[in-house]
Amino acid sequence: MQVQKKIDSKLLDRSYVEVLFEGKSGKLSRKDAVAMVAESMKVDANRVGLVKLEERSGTTDLLGKFNVYGSLESKKKLHPGYLDVRLMTKEEREKLKQAKKAAATAPAPAPAEAKK
Repeated sequence: MQVQKKIDSKLLDRSYVEVLFEGKSGKLSRKDAVAMVAESMKVDANRVGLVKLEERSGTTDLLGKFNVYGSLESKKKLHPGYLDVRLMTKEEREKLKQAKKAAATAPAPAPAEAKK
């Protein structure tokens, strides 16, 4: 694993990191890639957001693009939620869908009447 590019952004409280995984094409899962980057950057895996894993043509190398956030709060604010859903297992995604359906079908409380 080689860090190819690291760009710090103080304003967004994150670092953009490009990592080359040599010979890992088809062998590395998204969660494993996040764990490896978190270990090398010496941060908690919850603060690392995977943006993209792409294969290099003609090789067995993977190029990973990650955002490493300064805190969990900044990750929740800035990192798109759908990218976190990609890291979930099939069962976890189903639970999330069921929870969203249950929240959508629950009756909303009626607004209080305005006084005249």
